[in-house]
Amino acid sequence: MNKYLVEAQALARMGQFVEAGERCRKSISLGKDLVVAKRILAACLYDQGTMLATAGGLFDEAEQCFRQALAAKPDHVDALSNLGVILHTHKNRPDEAIVLYRKALALDPSSVRIAENLAKAEYQAGEFDACSATLLKLARRNPSEAAGYLIREALLVRKVVPDDAYPLQIRASIASKLDALESGDARMASPLRFPSTYFPLSYHGIGNKEMNSRLANIHLKAAPSLSWTAPFIANWKGPGTRIRLGLASAFFHAHSIGNTSRGLVERLDRSRFEVILVRLGASPRDAMADAIDASADRVVTVPADDLQAARETIASLELDLLFYQDIGMEPLGYLLSFARLAPVQCTSFGHPDTAGVPNLDYFISSDFYEVENAQDDYAERLVMIPGAGTLSYYHRPPAVKPGDRAAFGFGGEDRLYLCPQTLFKIQPVMDRIFGQILERDANARIVLIDPAREDLRPALERRLRGVLGDRMDRVSFIQSLAYLDYLRLVSCADVILDTIHFNGQNTNLEAFHLGVPVVTLPGRMQRERHTCGIYRAMGFMDLVADSVEDYVGLALRLANDTEFRGRCSERILRENAVLFENEAFVRQVETALGTMLGERLAEKSAGHRDGAA
Repeated sequence: MNKYLVEAQALARMGQFVEAGERCRKSISLGKDLVVAKRILAACLYDQGTMLATAGGLFDEAEQCFRQALAAKPDHVDALSNLGVILHTHKNRPDEAIVLYRKALALDPSSVRIAENLAKAEYQAGEFDACSATLLKLARRNPSEAAGYLIREALLVRKVVPDDAYPLQIRASIASKLDALESGDARMASPLRFPSTYFPLSYHGIGNKEMNSRLANIHLKAAPSLSWTAPFIANWKGPGTRIRLGLASAFFHAHSIGNTSRGLVERLDRSRFEVILVRLGASPRDAMADAIDASADRVVTVPADDLQAARETIASLELDLLFYQDIGMEPLGYLLSFARLAPVQCTSFGHPDTAGVPNLDYFISSDFYEVENAQDDYAERLVMIPGAGTLSYYHRPPAVKPGDRAAFGFGGEDRLYLCPQTLFKIQPVMDRIFGQILERDANARIVLIDPAREDLRPALERRLRGVLGDRMDRVSFIQSLAYLDYLRLVSCADVILDTIHFNGQNTNLEAFHLGVPVVTLPGRMQRERHTCGIYRAMGFMDLVADSVEDYVGLALRLANDTEFRGRCSERILRENAVLFENEAFVRQVETALGTMLGERLAEKSAGHRDGAA
């Protein structure tokens, strides 16, 4: 081996990969030891790319290093794999990643890690049949984690529903696969290795209590350690001078959960409560994150990749009550909720669906959100805050000057029907609503927000085009906007179209702040009734429809009858104060939390008496 390569190896050992690569290129330019030089060059470029990606988050630069490594050594398995990770995780290019992963697996068929990444990319690309096959192979290849792969395979649910029949069809498929898991003996040694939640199922307008409870029990059968109990629980005798309350989420930043949690962290009575913020993994740092942290008595961040360490960290706080701000939106919070980390554990509307987890005690809702016998939809005990239009102390959004329609590409004659929800909330019933509006209003423009991620927009466009045909040219997608620009867009709307089966919350509060009317059609479950509950709190029910036909009629009237729209806007502006910075809501939550603790103490006391008898 020539001197340049000897120097290259020495430099690489010191982490000087750029300099080492230069020595390799010198050897190649001289025609010396070409095979070895290319191998060492590929290794240097691979190590440089890995360092750029993991230490610096410099994914563009890392991509180039991995591509150069593959140019030097096309069969470099790790370079193929890591380039795939960059493309599907950080660049939203899963199709390209799939090609790389499959090439890497052809070279190293035994790699579980690469196969797991392939399954994730196939799901992201919408290749569900291929993803299913990959997951089933993984279950056979890695039996200690088989249950995790089989649960994921059972829950291969398309985020954008392709047609009306899909929600029932996919549930029948899931139920059959859960049957097999219940009767089998698949295990899951590391639940965080390849986790899944029920998240996409919550948007279909169908109750999930039975399915989510079955899913939870399958998790417990496959990984009994999930029900771990904090050591202090056995000797807990009730709160001390103050109730030690933990508020837990992975989304305490500029996010819908940050918006709805911030006020509670700030306003809880510190003479009664010690408020500990439990961050589930590191989250983005922004003004919202800083404000929430500054309002807490203490901030604790648990590791996102070590379930037992996360449990032990929370257990060490010896909380009286653990309040998950959301469950089901990400895996760590879901898996933590299986453990008994506090004497009382509850959740609320952050993700408004029952979790079905035995150790989750209460679900906090509003009587304005629930129908009679609503408890039937919850595995948790339902606690209803009376008269709450929103289950948060919600800070009023900033004031903005009215937007300029032309800045968003619209003319003065256009009537803007804005549906600003994330695209997977738009169920097939909305397609028909859009179609009727476009048919009956020649100047109508349906305006949607394009998040520019995953396969959401193309999947929705395919479905919409099948219903709307030529009218599709009056559906406009606006790229995600900076927050103040988004509020200006909302101010331009003639009417906001609330999504059926899963209403808006933050988006509708922002619209009401600006006096922009929202048409809604409530269903049975809480997530279908948020906007109706908000209107009830304002004492204004004129825009709550009782049928699809009524919904369309109200939307058309708002867009075309300026006097009617003006009256509705004035009423909303006059009544919306009840939705923002509502101190009474915080006091009601404090009472509810105290009642939960009282019930837990009574149960504990009764258990001791029964034991003594």
